[in-house]
Amino acid sequence: MAEAEGVIQFDCCLAAPSAELPGGLAQPLLAWRTVLRLLKLIGQGDVRYGGLGYGNVSRRMPGPARGFVITASQTSGLADAGIEHLVWVKRWDLGRFQVEAEGALPPSSESLTHAMLYAGDPEVHWVLHGHCPDIWRNAEGLGLAAIGAEVGYGSPQMAEAVAALLRANNARPLVFVTLGHKDGVFACGGSAEAAGGALVAALAQALQPRGPRAPRPPYAGRKASCACSTSANCRIESSTCALTASRPLWRRSPPWRCAAHRPLASRRPTRWPRRRGVQVMWPRFLRTMAMH
Repeated sequence: MAEAEGVIQFDCCLAAPSAELPGGLAQPLLAWRTVLRLLKLIGQGDVRYGGLGYGNVSRRMPGPARGFVITASQTSGLADAGIEHLVWVKRWDLGRFQVEAEGALPPSSESLTHAMLYAGDPEVHWVLHGHCPDIWRNAEGLGLAAIGAEVGYGSPQMAEAVAALLRANNARPLVFVTLGHKDGVFACGGSAEAAGGALVAALAQALQPRGPRAPRPPYAGRKASCACSTSANCRIESSTCALTASRPLWRRSPPWRCAAHRPLASRRPTRWPRRRGVQVMWPRFLRTMAMH
């Protein structure tokens, strides 16, 4: 990932909150944040992404109020987030690459990407952003829209590319990946259930096997050198035998056959101690007597 990953790149004019966000607006947002954390789409780890937090959620402000509410920057690692970890983004200017917000903490570094989704479609009311390697790697097979790898994270080009992608894809809810933002996945829709359901459905499809698995023949991938085709008693057909020439051959009965493919009838019998040149294969209680 880029060095600036997880770091705010736009100018942020942050003001103290003028009023506390209503619980009816904040609680559903925090609940969906918890859902994405349980799915490991949002979080923070010591190794993953250099220890930086990843993922965020937002929703459009209802009624005449402008802007949207989004989780604050680098709060994804908190197990229990509260209203104080939400920020109201009131205005943005892509040309000046600037954001005006109210809150105790700065807004997410992906705030302008969310802003372009809200500005591009008035029917979009929720945006969920997570990091999922399974969806990101299989985006083409899942038929998901994608932003090119040349578009950097948190840049003006990313915001413009998101706006263009939204215009080119009329389907809602919409799930898309950002190839220039490692493992980045976005979902937007008219409701939390629509956006979240589409994201979870994409994850379920990504976790499915990519097709029926063909049966793996024994010793697959090795050079064939077995002479089992000359024997009708071989346990495995010669077409599935692929042992290397360096493996030891079973030399008890011609034609030479590999140890794994020798006929069932020609298995080496168990060798017990010999007595007067005769191999003893008696039951255990008689064998004990014969040896004394």
